[in-house]
Amino acid sequence: MAYLLLCIVSSSLLMVIFKVAGIRKLDNFKLIVINYITASIFGFSIGGFPAADIIELNWLPLSVIIGILFILIFLVMARSTQLTGIAPTTIATKMSVVIPISFSIIYFSERISILKIAGIILAILSVFLTTYRKETKKISNSSYAWFPLLLFAGSGIIDSLVKYTQESYLNEDLSIVFSSSLFLIAAISGFIISPFRKKSFKSWFKPDLIIMGITLGIVNFGSLYGIIMALDSNVFDSSIVFGINNIGIVLLSILLALALFKEKVSTLNRIGIGLSLVSIVVLSFV
Repeated sequence: MAYLLLCIVSSSLLMVIFKVAGIRKLDNFKLIVINYITASIFGFSIGGFPAADIIELNWLPLSVIIGILFILIFLVMARSTQLTGIAPTTIATKMSVVIPISFSIIYFSERISILKIAGIILAILSVFLTTYRKETKKISNSSYAWFPLLLFAGSGIIDSLVKYTQESYLNEDLSIVFSSSLFLIAAISGFIISPFRKKSFKSWFKPDLIIMGITLGIVNFGSLYGIIMALDSNVFDSSIVFGINNIGIVLLSILLALALFKEKVSTLNRIGIGLSLVSIVVLSFV
């Protein structure tokens, strides 16, 4: 349960850091690349860097796919926010929990009960209600609607691939190496993309950007490592882990937003928060 708590707190702090970065008008792309560099260095400094062993590991091809998806989905998230609004983007990201939960039940034949189904339904409903916002900005081009759909699919695929790799190839000793490898591959992917963005090289060395990126990287590492270790602990079925994790992130993020940024919460949001608490209890005890 401690690892799951680490993931929830770390993921919620990610939201806070991105909020502050937006207020300071920092370049999100540079921020995320610095974050991935930091996260990989942080991870390898803890777990070591067995370069020869990593090349021979059978999960390496999957880690390359997941690492590339990390940076691509982040770019899709930024674009989706700009073109379709915050609410559709947030809902698409959090609703993607349906994919790894369904994958775990179908592929790994995890047990199904009425309470589990009820908890999952409550979780999905509460995520929608807690993230719902009325958007006054209209979408000028209906073709932009595919951005949230792509984000939904991509986020769900990443979580499912992490679950598959953890279940099929990893043990506790390899989890931190796997996490660090994902971040390293994402960082390399960012550097490959960077020249096409036609930005000044000097702009990478702004002190506030570096400090914020390093902080984000440490928190981001804790987020991924926490979820991998929570899955590896086998305290709960993975469907339960994904459910509690996503609801916990939504709930804590909203509380932090209220406390730090005085963001408004509608009646529907309050109902969603209440359902979040109920779903966490249900998913924890089935």
